[in-house]
Amino acid sequence: MITGKDNKRLCYLDNLRIFLMMLVICHHQAIAFGAPGGWYYIVRESADMLSTVALVIFVGVNQAFFMSLLFFIAAYFTPISLDGKGTRRFIRDRLIRLGIPLLVFFFLLNPAIMYLTAYFRREIQVGFPAFMLYHSLQYTGWGPLWFVLTLLIFTSVYLLAVCVHHANTALTWPGNMKVLAFVLGIGLFTFLLRIINPLGNNLFGLQVAYFPLYIAFFIFGIQAHRGSWLSSLHGRQATLWFRIALVLIVLLPVILVVGGALRGQAYAFRGGLTAQSLVYSLWEPFLCVGISMKLLVLFRHRFNKHSTVTSHLSKSTYTAYIIHPFFVVTATYFARNWPLPPLIILLILCPVVIVVCFAAANVLRQLPGLKRVV
Repeated sequence: MITGKDNKRLCYLDNLRIFLMMLVICHHQAIAFGAPGGWYYIVRESADMLSTVALVIFVGVNQAFFMSLLFFIAAYFTPISLDGKGTRRFIRDRLIRLGIPLLVFFFLLNPAIMYLTAYFRREIQVGFPAFMLYHSLQYTGWGPLWFVLTLLIFTSVYLLAVCVHHANTALTWPGNMKVLAFVLGIGLFTFLLRIINPLGNNLFGLQVAYFPLYIAFFIFGIQAHRGSWLSSLHGRQATLWFRIALVLIVLLPVILVVGGALRGQAYAFRGGLTAQSLVYSLWEPFLCVGISMKLLVLFRHRFNKHSTVTSHLSKSTYTAYIIHPFFVVTATYFARNWPLPPLIILLILCPVVIVVCFAAANVLRQLPGLKRVV
């Protein structure tokens, strides 16, 4: 069970999750205006070089760490929840909290977003009720709730491990040499995986090429609770790895240019037996470890308390994640013809979308019957 003292001590994880959710919104908004990646509604590619470089760096850095860190945070609270609730109640709550939103999004919300996108593109010939009645099954999908599906899978595997093997091993916090060994090992494993399954290839709607870090950070989250890792992570170690990450961020444009990204060879970074894929596969875990460590230390020291605002934001984060595609797509439509560089549009648009999305989420979760689900 979590005591009042523990709750206060872990406020920074709630606040970090809020920050990561805001990054998710900005990430998808950036893709809508030409950053690399897939999204429902993309209106244009940037012809402005500054915007292009900034967007590539922004989404590249995000992709390297933010979903892995979200898996870490979710995993940290998993054994706490299991120990406090017991197996039967834990399973029931996970199915309600993860399973119901997943099914609703797959069968209803994803088709609704696809309709909205087609409507904005003027590609739809029927009304919304007719579309949902006759065509919605053609447009089912996980969308961004691939994270919820994956979390449900990871949690199920962890539960099975606990029930069958009574997995309760607590490892000590790793020193720098062990961290380096992990980074190099996971990078090489990712490179080998992407030879047979490059980036962009989906398996049941999941980008398996990113999964080595997701799996590792979920395991780390479990260990962080069992082995008190969060209190063992010190600022000096986090600063070292963050500085390495910063150097590699600065080098990203050089890596892309040397790797031929501007000469039509961007595909080589996606996977296969290429030097570009090897470099990118190693680049990601260095960033993931360095940025994640720094954010955990920063939020622990600077943002380890709740205000009235952050308390509401924390409770609405999951709901905001579920509904944010509607607001990103709508904002993209209304800003599609602004005579401004994409970078400026995003600087204007992202704060507005974040505020509106979290406000709507706060209202939505107050509706009868929804509080327990979202």
